[in-house]
Amino acid sequence: MKINFVKQKYQRVEADLLVVPVASGESQKLNELDKALGGTLKDELARVGYDAGLGAALWRDGGGAIKADKVCLLGLGEQGEINHETIRRWAGNIVQKSRKVAARRVAIVAPKLDDADALVGALVEGLWLADYRFLDYKKEEARKAENKAIREVNIIYDGARSRAKEVMAQAAIGVLGAIFARDLVNQPSNMVHPRDLAAAAANIAEQSERIDIETFNREALTKEGFGAILAVAKGSAEEPYLVHLIYKADKPLERVALVGKGITFDSGGLSLKTAESMADMKVDMAGAATVLGVFRALMLADLPLEIHGLIPACENMPSGRAARPGDVITSYGGKTIEIINTDAEGRLILADALAYATKIIKPDIMLDLATLTGAAMVALGETVAALMTPDEELARSITRAAAATGENIWRLPLVKDYLPKYRSDIADIKNIHDDKWAGAIMGGLFLREFVDESIPFAHIDIAGPVWAAKNGISYNPKGATGFGVRTLLEWLRHLTK
Repeated sequence: MKINFVKQKYQRVEADLLVVPVASGESQKLNELDKALGGTLKDELARVGYDAGLGAALWRDGGGAIKADKVCLLGLGEQGEINHETIRRWAGNIVQKSRKVAARRVAIVAPKLDDADALVGALVEGLWLADYRFLDYKKEEARKAENKAIREVNIIYDGARSRAKEVMAQAAIGVLGAIFARDLVNQPSNMVHPRDLAAAAANIAEQSERIDIETFNREALTKEGFGAILAVAKGSAEEPYLVHLIYKADKPLERVALVGKGITFDSGGLSLKTAESMADMKVDMAGAATVLGVFRALMLADLPLEIHGLIPACENMPSGRAARPGDVITSYGGKTIEIINTDAEGRLILADALAYATKIIKPDIMLDLATLTGAAMVALGETVAALMTPDEELARSITRAAAATGENIWRLPLVKDYLPKYRSDIADIKNIHDDKWAGAIMGGLFLREFVDESIPFAHIDIAGPVWAAKNGISYNPKGATGFGVRTLLEWLRHLTK
């Protein structure tokens, strides 16, 4: 989809579809349109009870007075409630409406927003993200989708077009990273193995002079003492890896570590999941996909930072070699862990990666992203990630970045009083707590035990929002959402200010 910003009267734009924003109570644009369409528009609005709610559409033919073949009045909602996320969702609705009428050329009258950069960024993000489809294995549907694809979008915009192009280019970097993550998560597990995550990372490093890579295979993992990763991988025929990506500017202001859970399929191990629970477990590597999406975007970014991406990658499978409930393993750095439930495997591989980052990388700030617990979804639903950190400033900075990108994050407390629930009779810690309460928080508490307290650390449980089970938010089609990539990039940019 090619996007242009043009200065032109909307009546003169040649297009298959012209989209005009309408907010509740707005009259100026409606008066113009009513006149252009022969004075019948307002009567029709009153007759159908059009309320201009977000995404509400009223269709008209151009009728000659307007060069576009079709006109769509598309609701923005209440005038006083319009913000950048409203614009992003509104733009996503445009893609949906355009597909219904197979509009190849679309013209959009840009809505009004006090922050011009936010307006432009949200518009193009919403359009590009909504235009995504994963149709690798649906050939006939892919052919039909190609016939309905939007080729060109002309945004009728009164602001500075040179600045709009700059903002659009910046937004494109984040969208590219999010789509890269979507593609990885949408692939079935027989197409994405741990080796494929390692290969994707190597490909990114190969294409950028600023990005280096170190990959630990089974032999290296054994030699260096990554006992937790090796324990989770024991039951699988697939080889485990720890991937370490490094993006480094000439004079970095901060050293940041991003850790992403890379379980390419989670059967639960010997603590076997039900068939229903197992069906979507290709998604369990979404944290790794997010980190890879960030590094894919960093290829095109210019940030004065040193950024480390760590991806522990393996499968969690049952077999005669698999780790057993009751086993005691030694994680990287020497802490022993009693495995009570082999389905609590994500925290094990993350523990090794976090301990490695603490000891070897010594970051100024560290974040992990993981589809860690169903409890996070019980607490916050399907579209909100759970943020856990004891650091107030880090919590504020991540929350601000998420608000700017429209990705919902809510902070949960790391309650230290709950830590005794992890007490083991024979090891330093066990991998599951004593009861069923506060599962998301308990996951965060476990991981915090493998990070030095001097390092500002945040755990983000993304189990819910990385996957859209239904078509919900207009710019997130059903399937993988790429959640977290744009928020992390926004957060990284603000670290440099």
